[in-house]
Amino acid sequence: MWNVKAVASTQSTARPSQPQIMAERAISTRTLPLVESELYFLIARFLSAGPCLKSAEVLVRELEDYQLLPKRLDWEGNEHNRTYHELVLSNKHVAPDYLLQICQRVGPLLDKEIPPSVPRVSSLLGAGRQSLLRTIKDCKNIQWKNSAFAALHRGRPPEMPVNYGSPPSIVEVDCAKQLTGCACFSSAFPVSMYQHIKMHRRILGHLSAVYCVAFDRTGHRIFTEEACED
Repeated sequence: MWNVKAVASTQSTARPSQPQIMAERAISTRTLPLVESELYFLIARFLSAGPCLKSAEVLVRELEDYQLLPKRLDWEGNEHNRTYHELVLSNKHVAPDYLLQICQRVGPLLDKEIPPSVPRVSSLLGAGRQSLLRTIKDCKNIQWKNSAFAALHRGRPPEMPVNYGSPPSIVEVDCAKQLTGCACFSSAFPVSMYQHIKMHRRILGHLSAVYCVAFDRTGHRIFTEEACED
């Protein structure tokens, strides 16, 4: 008789399990946005074609139990829950690697609008100017100063800072050269200087390379020399 009372008392004081508590919270909470529900479906679709099949099964079961999948609307506008397999049949155009293709295309599209600090290197876990959540404000360029360019004396650091978007002008390079006494060739003549050069006229007169060119004040005459000691 004592054992029956003990069992009855333990059953009456038993607490609900953790899945039951989570299910009650899911029912009581607001409806998920459509984007979030579709993301859950794409994650389950991606896991179903990979090595984590057990994780995919658990995720699908929980999505159906907590009613987190996108719902169906009837002609009266009423919502109806759908299973994972019903969503797969109604969205045959969504391949298992659909989410992976989205992640692979986001990076190049963002790089065209907001260039990263390191080009052609994309990562979903990037930070700063490599982050996929970066904005134009985060990547605002800093104006060059002569003192800052002078700090690149003899190429230290070997690369220009990433927050300097445009290279310095020839005037800033010359002022920095006066401060340090010399300048690195890659800094004094950056590649961007040759991007705007256009050929105006081609003159034949030397059989070898020309190293010295002098212009007169009018700009109508040039003097060339094959070898130069200065």
